[in-house]
Amino acid sequence: MNEEILFQLIKTIVKDLQKRNPFSYRDGYSPKYDLTIELKCRHKHYDDLLIEKMKWDKLVQHKNVRYINSTPIGIFSFNLHKIQKPIWNVRDMPMHTEFANTYDIKKIVGFLNIYDADNLSHLLKFYQPKTHLPKEPSSLR
Repeated sequence: MNEEILFQLIKTIVKDLQKRNPFSYRDGYSPKYDLTIELKCRHKHYDDLLIEKMKWDKLVQHKNVRYINSTPIGIFSFNLHKIQKPIWNVRDMPMHTEFANTYDIKKIVGFLNIYDADNLSHLLKFYQPKTHLPKEPSSLR
């Protein structure tokens, strides 16, 4: 899964979700719900999912915000105002994770446990892996 597919899956439940600038710290916004979202697609599953402190600090400035992660086993949505602030640590990490020729830099990161998230894995029933496009939910037909 990639962020475009995840965005389309989230849009099946937040109909007015709008994409933000690709270089923004947030991936989408819903005017109807005054909702800010940030998406991350993980290629490996971990029960504890990473968030950068710089990202956390910007996102929690919004009243209604969700940090949504997909992993090979599900989709997990964290309401950053209803969970405990992570314990922050400095780690050497790639500057970028999706680009070639990247190098390590020091980042302040924390971890969010999937059991503190809302499980949105039911949205995967709308996912068609062969086409990589969401199916239209029967309730929308």
